[in-house]
Amino acid sequence: MERRTLLSLLAGGVAGLAGCGTPDGETETPTPEEGTDAPTATPTPEARVERSLTLWNPTPDPVFTTVVGVRGDRDVFFENRDLLPGERAALSVSVPTGETAVLVETDTGVRARSEWVVDAAFEGLEVVLGRDGAAFWRTVSCDARGECSLAAAAPDDGPRIDLPLVGDGSTRWYAPAGVVVENAGFETTARLRIDLGDTSLVDRAYRVPTGARLSIPVTYRSGTYRVAVETDERRVETAWPVPDQPTTYVDVSSGATGCGPANTTLTVANRDDEPHRLSLRVDAAGGESFDRTLALDPDEVRELVPVTTSGPHVVSVSLETGAATSGTWWSCPPRGPASVVVDATGAVSLRAAGPQPG
Repeated sequence: MERRTLLSLLAGGVAGLAGCGTPDGETETPTPEEGTDAPTATPTPEARVERSLTLWNPTPDPVFTTVVGVRGDRDVFFENRDLLPGERAALSVSVPTGETAVLVETDTGVRARSEWVVDAAFEGLEVVLGRDGAAFWRTVSCDARGECSLAAAAPDDGPRIDLPLVGDGSTRWYAPAGVVVENAGFETTARLRIDLGDTSLVDRAYRVPTGARLSIPVTYRSGTYRVAVETDERRVETAWPVPDQPTTYVDVSSGATGCGPANTTLTVANRDDEPHRLSLRVDAAGGESFDRTLALDPDEVRELVPVTTSGPHVVSVSLETGAATSGTWWSCPPRGPASVVVDATGAVSLRAAGPQPG
């Protein structure tokens, strides 16, 4: 059986279990007497709205994904997608107003469920796939000058700068760098401030419900920005280097910051026809260190997970021959998996897969 067919059947089975299937003790419908017409029910049209559904695979592996929306005992949308490592697929689905169960299954064994309550304040739902599970976020895009369904009152002296900032010619990329404010906890109001040098770019307050992600496009311009988010519970401030970190994420419930759900896999490959002894050290952005020496046979490839968080990690590599390299591994989307490669000449290099900003 093809995997698509198998996953479709599985998704249908999950829907039956999760939904309201045939209740126990159901009785047979009486047969109308001869000459009597059975009453015919006229179905009432169901109100639907178009919403975005984003599937994101930040893992280093390709994945086949089935996602189905279930309302009562029937499917209201059904999608299959092959996702490459790091790929995001943006879909448009027709969803009934109110609550819909969303079921996700992958050929890597992930099975997850969430309830999607359609709300006029949100544009859609984002499903972020992991190796062991999936995260679900309600999403909305917010204009940095305050045009947002979740915007609260802004200070009277707030900035009036046109955003996103235009580029300065030193680099180029195809989407503006931005800030994402997310909330895994209880609903709160958060004040976001973004500065570049002495210039205030953003100073706005937003209502951030549970399970929400607010995306604010800010700039095409290189530089180190300062991002501050303040709620009644805490204040978080972080430096944001652009374009090395295309997006900075701030979780208002925990105060955690980062560059998104980047994968943390580092591949080490010996493409030489000679064995090598490789010393690897990774100093992670969060302060943890990974230090290991590997004996690599010719053409041997190993997968390591030397860090647990996304961000800029300093990598230092050396061989017994004296060949060495070092650099910064930015494990931030849209970059894919990183690798340390010993080539056929015995030279060693640090490489990052996928599109590079800048």
